[in-house]
Amino acid sequence: DAMDLSIGALLVANYYWSTLTLWVGHWFSHLAKSPLAGFHVGGHHALYPHSRHMRTEAFRYGRGQSSSLFALLPWLVLQTLLQGLIFSPWAWLLCAVETALVAATLSRLHIEFHLIDSRLERFRWFRRARRRHETHHDRDLNYMVGDHFWDRRFRTFTG
Repeated sequence: DAMDLSIGALLVANYYWSTLTLWVGHWFSHLAKSPLAGFHVGGHHALYPHSRHMRTEAFRYGRGQSSSLFALLPWLVLQTLLQGLIFSPWAWLLCAVETALVAATLSRLHIEFHLIDSRLERFRWFRRARRRHETHHDRDLNYMVGDHFWDRRFRTFTG
């Protein structure tokens, strides 16, 4: 039915918009002159400066002014506000919920990358994704936690 197709197309487009937003926020927080570098690089990367020191018993984002979560929030809020201006209320709500789910899922995956005893370690896809994230802590590449579509498009991906 046309309505189902429209909703599906909206959700696919929003997924790529959301992952682009997360990619831009992460990439921007790695720029030396970025006002958000202190949150992410000064927080998360200070706690986990290199892949050799990346795994801990309990994950730490950083506290207060060095919480790396704040490096991505302005971008997600901006996306949600723009969508509120563009979309009907029901489409906006659908997109906002999907964006929140994408961000929460990738955040959880990111936490698992840093745990010594991750429950996901038994999966080959997880071990491969973790290695890509370890590369991110060694070099300014692989800005996305899960889906590297935008890293491939912007040539910031390495396998």
